[in-house]
Amino acid sequence: MIDMSGFYQVVLPYSEVILVLVVAFFVISLTKKLIRRFLSTTGLPPDVQNLLRRIVVYGLWFAVLMYAIHELKLEEVFMPLMGASVLVGLAVALAVKDALGDAVAGIFLLLDRHFNIGEEIETMKYRGEIIDVTLRKTRLKIGDGTIVVLPNGKIDSSGWVLHEKKDDTST
Repeated sequence: MIDMSGFYQVVLPYSEVILVLVVAFFVISLTKKLIRRFLSTTGLPPDVQNLLRRIVVYGLWFAVLMYAIHELKLEEVFMPLMGASVLVGLAVALAVKDALGDAVAGIFLLLDRHFNIGEEIETMKYRGEIIDVTLRKTRLKIGDGTIVVLPNGKIDSSGWVLHEKKDDTST
């Protein structure tokens, strides 16, 4: 008679991980839809909503990955790789630090709502009407019709002056 206990000890963790991955896929998909529905009621800009949704989804997938690694007893293989990936991530972050700084500043500018599209601001050496604010850039239309694209990090660090809208109906 063949001893099947060894077979089950080998196969059981893999079947559990596969089941967890399938369930996680559906749960994370549902969570993503619920987060999208909730965030659409908050009035946050679409860029910020997308960023928050991605952070939650990536965090959930990371937890599922950590569970799978632990359950399959692959820590000895993956932990050094994760350490190396952290170092690579730091190197990439240093390489794109200005873009990341602009994105973080953009999040704060969008959340704080110190100024809105259509308002006139003066920042750095430019004065003009705001025509677009994204995560990384703000676009101003200056007096001569030129569109100036400014990084949000520079606007946030240098400050700005918000001017009252000119009343076009006055004579």
